[in-house]
Amino acid sequence: MESELFHLGITYQHSRPYHPQTCGKIERFHQTLKKFLAKQDRARSIEELQAQVDRFATYYNEVRPHRAKDRLTPLAAFDSRVKARPRDRKQSFSRELRVRHDKVDKDGSVTLRYKSKLHHIGMGRGLKGTRVILLVAGREIRVINEEGELLRELTLDPDRDYQPRGKS
Repeated sequence: MESELFHLGITYQHSRPYHPQTCGKIERFHQTLKKFLAKQDRARSIEELQAQVDRFATYYNEVRPHRAKDRLTPLAAFDSRVKARPRDRKQSFSRELRVRHDKVDKDGSVTLRYKSKLHHIGMGRGLKGTRVILLVAGREIRVINEEGELLRELTLDPDRDYQPRGKS
């Protein structure tokens, strides 16, 4: 998964626990949760503890006003923001964007249709039977395995049926 995120241009970073410089919001939440739980009767079961945590989370997100958000609760602040949504399909893209799932065939290649013509992309016989994902942006193609590891990157030559493995 981490490798796949890297290939999509997303960097994934871990941080140390109890490090408010990088995890301030969640560290503050944990601190407040611990103070809340310390004031409760000790839970006698995991179910009772879960009920205490659920009660706290509801209060923290839906009842308690936040000082830095014009006294809105976190839920109200979240609900008031415009959400990301898929692009309007009417927008035109300069390149075709698609994702294709396939399996490397016995000869070590996968196929891809580009402008109604079928092209074979050489992957190598050593990858025979490997399930792959083709990320296609116009003629730019990335082939990754199911773990997100980049197996091949190439610019499709529309004049060639077979895209050899050599320099691509």
